[in-house]
Amino acid sequence: MIKQLCAAILLTFVFFHEVLSQQLPHSYPSSIHSTAEIVDLGDLDMEFDKFLNAEDTLEFIPLINLNTNLGFTDSNYWVRFKLSHEEDFPLKLYLETARPITDIVDLYQVNKTRMVVKLHSGDLGKVSDRPLYHRNIIFPITLHPGEEYQFYLHLSSDGEVINLPLRLFDSESMIRESYFNQLVFGAFYGFLLLAGIIYLFFYFGIKEKSFLLYTAYVTSIIFLHLGLDGYFYQYITPNGGWFSKNAVLIFATVSAIAFGRYAQVYLSVKDYSTKIHQSFNILLFSLIGLLVLIFTFQAGMKYYYPLVNLLGILILFHVIASLISGYIHGKSPDIFFSLGIAAFFLGFMVFILNNFNLIPNSDWTEFSSKIGTGLEVMFLSLSMSNRIKILKTDKEKMQAVALQRAQESNEIKSFFLSNISHEMRTPLNAIIGLSRSIQESVSDQKTKDEIEVIQYSSAGLLSAIDDILDYSRIEKKELKLEYKSFDFHRLLKEIRSNCEKQAGDKGLKFIYEEINQIPQFIIGDLHRTRQILFNLLGNAIKFTFSGEVRLSIQTSAKGRNSVGLVFKISDTGVGIQKEKLDSIFESFIQEQIDDKRKFGGFGLGLCIVKALVEQYGGKLDLQSEQGKGTQVMVDLNFETIEQKTIVENDFIKKGIYDLQGKNILVVEDNPVNQLVMKSILKKWKNTTFDTAMNGLEALEKLSAGKFDLILMDLQMPEMDGYEATEAIRKGDCGDLNKSIPIIAVTADATEKAKKKVMEVGMDEYITKPVDQEELFIKVKKCLYLQTLDISQVF
Repeated sequence: MIKQLCAAILLTFVFFHEVLSQQLPHSYPSSIHSTAEIVDLGDLDMEFDKFLNAEDTLEFIPLINLNTNLGFTDSNYWVRFKLSHEEDFPLKLYLETARPITDIVDLYQVNKTRMVVKLHSGDLGKVSDRPLYHRNIIFPITLHPGEEYQFYLHLSSDGEVINLPLRLFDSESMIRESYFNQLVFGAFYGFLLLAGIIYLFFYFGIKEKSFLLYTAYVTSIIFLHLGLDGYFYQYITPNGGWFSKNAVLIFATVSAIAFGRYAQVYLSVKDYSTKIHQSFNILLFSLIGLLVLIFTFQAGMKYYYPLVNLLGILILFHVIASLISGYIHGKSPDIFFSLGIAAFFLGFMVFILNNFNLIPNSDWTEFSSKIGTGLEVMFLSLSMSNRIKILKTDKEKMQAVALQRAQESNEIKSFFLSNISHEMRTPLNAIIGLSRSIQESVSDQKTKDEIEVIQYSSAGLLSAIDDILDYSRIEKKELKLEYKSFDFHRLLKEIRSNCEKQAGDKGLKFIYEEINQIPQFIIGDLHRTRQILFNLLGNAIKFTFSGEVRLSIQTSAKGRNSVGLVFKISDTGVGIQKEKLDSIFESFIQEQIDDKRKFGGFGLGLCIVKALVEQYGGKLDLQSEQGKGTQVMVDLNFETIEQKTIVENDFIKKGIYDLQGKNILVVEDNPVNQLVMKSILKKWKNTTFDTAMNGLEALEKLSAGKFDLILMDLQMPEMDGYEATEAIRKGDCGDLNKSIPIIAVTADATEKAKKKVMEVGMDEYITKPVDQEELFIKVKKCLYLQTLDISQVF
């Protein structure tokens, strides 16, 4: 609304200016063109005295209209006219003539006694040297009573258009005219400035190139009109000079470049017309070349003014051709853009034709450029507003597509992680399970030691797989802790044993110390607690070449059933640079980039440690000095529990695994994994088992025989573990088997798989490689809970 209002005000002011000029009772302002004559002396620049002597030999011609247009010219013109004053008081008047940007305008006032008064103006000198400090070329003149004066005007330019208004004002009409101009030009420039600023802000917000080009175009036409109206000279270059003299030409060229490039980008000309696009480029490069010539080759200045107007017309016709081509090719541009170009075309064509002196000069032709520019900017601004809506809609569509692709990518990623977990854990299950079985069955110490190396290497690979899966969980904010009671003493014994072995292999001393009494049973996540300590200690051993690695555990009571555990892991290793301490817990970060090649690993361990400590609600602190070692402190709180309340503790006594006559169905398609499961179950007392290669075979065997529990693989041919479980829970194998305990035994360690396992009705979940003790505990737990359920029914 503001833009429409500004344009309407501009047109209204122009209209009322014409009306008021005709209806005012005063005789001023008035034009004296009807009594004036002009002569063109071409390149001949004569002094005033010589001109007077030759005046009678020169062929003067009358001025044709109120504002004679001399066109693009570098000639010397002389204009003469007479003024007389019959009243008995002196009369002070103001003569306005030429354009504000005319280079030289001299006024000579001659009375009967041949006394000459010379007044000098033009934009080559300083504004302060003008007879009247004003943007326009205005001469104050005084007419004495009963006197008649002959006036001579000398005008010269370097190729610009010269207009010849000869308007007389008295003081009152001069003030009235100035106020009106201030109002009109204030509205005009304010409107343009507002449009330029608004769409500059839009550019910074949207980063759409067309908005920046539009702002550049609006800015350039502001400066162009400031030059044409004399404001640039009056307020920006008041001392004149080269730039002041050529400002209009420079800004006209820049404006044509900005307009052409903006239209070319906005209309996406390249998409539907290669020829117009290439022709556009030729014109733009021509304008850039012209701009270079303006700054470097002054001799051709008189040709540059018509040339920039001609190139501007060609740019405009290219825009119109692009619009038409766009409509033909179904690339219909915004209707407001078309209206803006139409308004600009009409105003600009009138202005250009007037410059070439092809149509008569008038106030309307003088204002045509501003009217056309105002309407153009108004419509183009509306067009840009519509473009914002389109961009917003497109952005929303792109966001929807991006969201869909992100979801698809996450699904693919999950599928990939699930697959890689399955494919790598399956052979690891065989390697770890069978190597453990062989180690227990052989007596040769050398063989045992070699098998132990295999187990350590397999454990390292398994840890790397777990790190990748955990990092994926951290990214998706799916990393959660499972709070269960576990034997903390046993965990510490396992950690101590492993670290002493690893440190000893590197010739390091491993020191373990406890401060205060450590509880045996605590409630927490056994696997994640192990992961925190193993990752930190593994790092300490990895980055230490001599000296020692120390694990210190300090206990502090936090309440009746709560304990605080502070783990301090210190080493005498390579240390960490001070500037890298803040980023060491980020993913894929090691102390140096080359460390990945030197020490190996993915660089995920510390990132996962940080995430796990945060899940526990604990504190993590790291201190290090390069070349001297590192100390990491982890502060965690746990709930404690008495030994007699741990049901699982009664399941294993002195390494004896006894299921007291239970029959287990192992559903596994991989022969090697079947072999691993057989090697485990054969060692359990009072335990029988059978195997099935897939879900269908499992349903058949379950329907035909009696089983107490099922160990179910998930990914199998013909019918997978999920489908088989759903069929069992629906009663496809009989009502008695609907509630049979089912434990998922899978190489898929993703959260998605774990969640789906519970959704289809399985009772427990264990990942490959299978740990014998963990498997036995879960089997006993499921059988125990089933007994509780049965007793509750009866």
